[in-house]
Amino acid sequence: MTNLKDQLLLSLSERESEMLDFLRRLIQAPTPNPPGNTTAAMNLVSQFLSERGIPYEIVEPNKGMPNLIAEFSGGEGEGPRLVLNGHLDVFPVGDLTQWSHDPWAAIQADDCIFGRGACDMKSGTTALLFAFAELHAVREHLRGSLVLTVVSDEETFGPWGARYLVEHRKEVLGDCLLSGEPTSPYALRFGEKGRLWIKIRVRTPGAHGAYVHMSRNPIAIAADLIARLQSLEEIRSPADTPLTATLQRNAATIDKAYGPGASAIISSTTLNVGAIKGGVKINMVPSDCEFEVDIRTPPDVPHAEVMERLRTIVSAFPEAEVEVLDQDAASTSPPDHPMVRALIQNAMHVSDVEPKPIIALGGCDARLWRYAGIPAFVYGPSPTGMGTADELVRVDEFLHVAKTHTLAAFDYLSK
Repeated sequence: MTNLKDQLLLSLSERESEMLDFLRRLIQAPTPNPPGNTTAAMNLVSQFLSERGIPYEIVEPNKGMPNLIAEFSGGEGEGPRLVLNGHLDVFPVGDLTQWSHDPWAAIQADDCIFGRGACDMKSGTTALLFAFAELHAVREHLRGSLVLTVVSDEETFGPWGARYLVEHRKEVLGDCLLSGEPTSPYALRFGEKGRLWIKIRVRTPGAHGAYVHMSRNPIAIAADLIARLQSLEEIRSPADTPLTATLQRNAATIDKAYGPGASAIISSTTLNVGAIKGGVKINMVPSDCEFEVDIRTPPDVPHAEVMERLRTIVSAFPEAEVEVLDQDAASTSPPDHPMVRALIQNAMHVSDVEPKPIIALGGCDARLWRYAGIPAFVYGPSPTGMGTADELVRVDEFLHVAKTHTLAAFDYLSK
């Protein structure tokens, strides 16, 4: 390791308390989406950059959902343009009685920080922010340029965050993207499954609850239809591709990152009925029932194939109609990209951890760069409590990620 990298690592080690304090303050600025207002949290980010004399620009196409762009060029001439991307909005807290700690207090206990956004993804955003500042301080030794984008409106796949920047500010695309979304120190993501959101509505005449001969029950029809839709999970990625082989080889890492059983579904289509409603009262045969289905598709499984099979299933139920609510195709980047190698090598140096390349079960903003043809990679802390109660980040994982981001970005901009 070069002397400069040793200095970077030493500087980050000396700033550990500062990084933890900033992360806690960021969590203490509530940013649930909906409604998605991130103004207070963004003020902390912009103040951090201002105190270090780093210029930035705020882009706010929708009031209350600001996005920040900062960048600098290295002093060693031409080179790649690396983009660091994090978001500030978080999931709503849900039922407060399920939380062991106030979700906005950022309590530090048992070598963890608890709170909404702790792992998804205020720790990853903080790690990237400190990496950007550390590299700005040694910019004369770097090639190319480094861009920081801190965005809003990620949790609902909304149009006002990274999607807006990618569409209207093409300079944020760069040559490579690094995100700090939760993965676990043992896994780095080079792709993610696709997302296909469907609404199915079942209509019948309805009737009095004692006159069941007058109308079929749409709730019963929906139950039968849901059972048949489970067959969509038989659609899998081709078994003989390099991608499938990579995921099979790293099955243990997938289960470690996402929980036991994750490796069994990583290459298959999955289906979750996330919402269902129907009926008015117990003594009426309903006239309407609708349910929403979250389908996740693996790479190499086109949505057209899934929709063809879905429509065939639904066609057996004349009372049902289908509406596509939203969709994003699966996306991947080369698993042997220089950024992947840099992340692996530096994770091993920082903590003797060797992350394995995998894809994500869920989606994040990195897909937007892949859609534009830009390699995009994700490395962050474990997703403990993500989207549920008692979300947390382990202190050691957060610090590991911050140091790995910094050194990997340095390597990428030094060669």
